[in-house]
Amino acid sequence: MKISYGAFEEAKTVTLANKVGLEITLCALGAGIMSVKLADKDGVRRELTRLPDGGYGKGNNGLTVGRTAGRIENAEFVIDGRVARLEKNNKGVDNLHSGSTSFGTKIFDLKVSSNKDYADAVFGYFSPDGEGGFFGAVDIKITYRVYENEKRFSIFFDGMPDSKLLLNMTNHVGWDMSGDRRQPITEQTVYINADKVGELNERLIVQRKIDCPEQFDFTTPRKLGDYVHDESVQRYTFGYDHPFFLKERGLDKLACALSSTLSGIRLDVRTTYPCVVLFGDNFGGYKSACFECQYHPNGVNDCPEDCGICTPDKPYHEVIDYTFLIKN
Repeated sequence: MKISYGAFEEAKTVTLANKVGLEITLCALGAGIMSVKLADKDGVRRELTRLPDGGYGKGNNGLTVGRTAGRIENAEFVIDGRVARLEKNNKGVDNLHSGSTSFGTKIFDLKVSSNKDYADAVFGYFSPDGEGGFFGAVDIKITYRVYENEKRFSIFFDGMPDSKLLLNMTNHVGWDMSGDRRQPITEQTVYINADKVGELNERLIVQRKIDCPEQFDFTTPRKLGDYVHDESVQRYTFGYDHPFFLKERGLDKLACALSSTLSGIRLDVRTTYPCVVLFGDNFGGYKSACFECQYHPNGVNDCPEDCGICTPDKPYHEVIDYTFLIKN
């Protein structure tokens, strides 16, 4: 594995390049993904992430989102009588992506190790009790594992709490499988292994899970843009910004995929999480697609039995796995 270091603002960066041409640049600011490069079917090296105007981190792009991802209704939740009162940064009512103290704003420690099979970039951060209104302290570890002989990397999300508390972490990278802005994301093909989707209110809070109507059914792969301008997709969100509830979860199950006929590159995503929020860059001209693997965004208030609550005896551990395939 070729490992090189750099800097972004005041944060360290590291680039991991493996033997089969996969190159990933990561940043300690937000423990995030700055770049993923791979050669296309014609052997031309392509950038597969698409940063918004303003670059890395703008609009959460590439960043680790935490303590919780998505919108928590009324910016409040209760666990065993303990009340968390969070920042109301969504329409002045709810909490979105943990507010101004999100992990994406933090500079993490960085340690890198490697062996013959993979290299690990391990980002660490201690979140104190009360940060952002969340109760309990927690040691966070975000590990990016790049495999030496595969076009593949994984993210391991770990949290060791001092008490019973809530976590729901994800990464907010925007993907473009055409590479180098050659093809609108609306012309790229999406697959999601989900038959349920969240019905949203005007503040984008999940009201209930419903069977996927045709406009939200990606169980048969199709272009992202097929129904993106349909009224049901545009309502409140101006495109796809919805949680899809997976039929199956686990690293042996394909959760979602994105592919481009122009480049021949396909991204397969597998995860231990039960939900994927598909965000289609609705305010940036539909230039990228983000698959935010996570728990139900408002699960602590809606399905507390499976929402990311962890304890010292049962620490937080979830995985997102990304594999790239090239079709000539």
